Amino acid sequence: MAIHLNRRVVAGAAVLLTVSSLLAACGGSSDTPDATPATGSQAPQASKPPAVPKELKIITTNSNGVYAKQVKVGDDPYIKEMSKLSGYDLKFDVLGANQEYTQQLTIRFASKDLGDLIRTDSIDSAIHLGAVDQGVFKDLGPLIDKYGPNLKKKIPQEAWDSPKVSKNGKIYGIPAFLAAPATRIVYIRQDWLDKLGMKQPKTIDEFLAYFEAVKKEDVNGNGDPGDEYGFYVRENLLYSDLFFAEHGAHPGVWKVVNGQMTPEMILPEMKDALNFWKMLYDKGYVNPNLFTNKSADWIAGIQQGKAGMWIHDVQNVLTTWSNANFLNQPNVKLSMIDGPTGPKGKGVTPQGDGMLFVWVVPEQSKNAEDVIKFLDWAWSDEAETFFAHGIQGTNYTMENGKVKWDPASLVNTDKEASVFYQVSLNPRGDGRMMQKVLDFNPAGDTLKAGFVKANANLIKRAELNMPVLKALENKPELALGTNTGTLFMDMFAKVVTGKEQVDPAFEKFVSEWKRRGGDAAMKEATDWYNNYTKAKK
Repeated sequence: MAIHLNRRVVAGAAVLLTVSSLLAACGGSSDTPDATPATGSQAPQASKPPAVPKELKIITTNSNGVYAKQVKVGDDPYIKEMSKLSGYDLKFDVLGANQEYTQQLTIRFASKDLGDLIRTDSIDSAIHLGAVDQGVFKDLGPLIDKYGPNLKKKIPQEAWDSPKVSKNGKIYGIPAFLAAPATRIVYIRQDWLDKLGMKQPKTIDEFLAYFEAVKKEDVNGNGDPGDEYGFYVRENLLYSDLFFAEHGAHPGVWKVVNGQMTPEMILPEMKDALNFWKMLYDKGYVNPNLFTNKSADWIAGIQQGKAGMWIHDVQNVLTTWSNANFLNQPNVKLSMIDGPTGPKGKGVTPQGDGMLFVWVVPEQSKNAEDVIKFLDWAWSDEAETFFAHGIQGTNYTMENGKVKWDPASLVNTDKEASVFYQVSLNPRGDGRMMQKVLDFNPAGDTLKAGFVKANANLIKRAELNMPVLKALENKPELALGTNTGTLFMDMFAKVVTGKEQVDPAFEKFVSEWKRRGGDAAMKEATDWYNNYTKAKK
């Protein structure tokens, strides 16, 4: 079932600015396996905190959040409320973001000023290389078994198995998750389909028929029938890596072939995908500037009415793709639909692990037991209300036993305060797409359905949870995917634009990839896969 986005829904959805304003509009979102808390019988109760609040020192990043960058840590109402609810005296050390956080955290590890709980990207992060093997981090498994019933119930096993969290059968990290398990979806101009008298396409042939109609008809009504493209593509195929899985080979995915882990980009099926993409280019079904169409230009082109179809995140219907942003197109109507079904499969984007970051506990901390009790509280139902709606009496009120929360009120929008309590302070990760948040969104049902559809369009990956291969370290040209400078992308561009023929160009690429380190990478990946699958049995 397609998800229609009419003017009323999109206009109403714009109210929830705090939900979507900071979600990446154009960056590489990771689509992920389901990290949604389990449902069923009553959730286990969090461990009781000490009678006298114990101090816990937490090192985290401001993530460039407006509120978080200005927070007065010692006198902040949200931190005080979180301390009150959890039963711990929480001392947040809010560092910078991105590279600044990396530099600051590196200094902390060098000086051993680590506190009790640290946010990092992985237990084997480059920020603290060798920390696990050197005994810097606490083995949390026994403590989780004893004090973490919510953690065990609500965090899926796939996350515990991740090399970002566990090593040698021991758990050294607690995962925190992205806003939604999967977000990418195919957007299509429903008003154009209606104008053309066409149904929403499902098969590759039906998509091609739509592309042909878009090419011939002046569907945007500007008098120029040649400035619309069926599929609007972005530089490096970012948000554009369609029509690969349909032919049985996606450039960013591994597959087990005859017992060997093999990148799908070197499989013979990739030639079918290459020929298909060349046809899209030759027939004008994709924009001719697809290799140079940068983010801002790509968005502008869509909003100007050049695109019949594109891929983006579900939540961006509230901002980037709201009706007001489509210039001189008062009747625009979008639908979110499934990707095309091809001869060998379907899928919009490869699945990811769903993790936003990982918590670690330094071995030197004397409060490891209480850290686990605190994190277990953070995964409780009581804590979820705080991370969704903030402080009772300030951000929301209760009437007849029900929450009344206005995400557009000044107290929640000023300095993006709701982002602070939903994301910056949230040990679970990004809470902006929680059920309790979406329930107050005028377009909540549309978003929920969109996330379900996005999850159904994930491409399975044999390498999920595989660590970075040593054979590919410092060799970006061998990387899987469509990044600039890779051997694959160089070959793809030459083939699509007709500078080289498919067969010789592809064979040369495969040979060169293997020679430069690909063969070693496949052996390393196969050894990992065999050990990983054996350990899971």
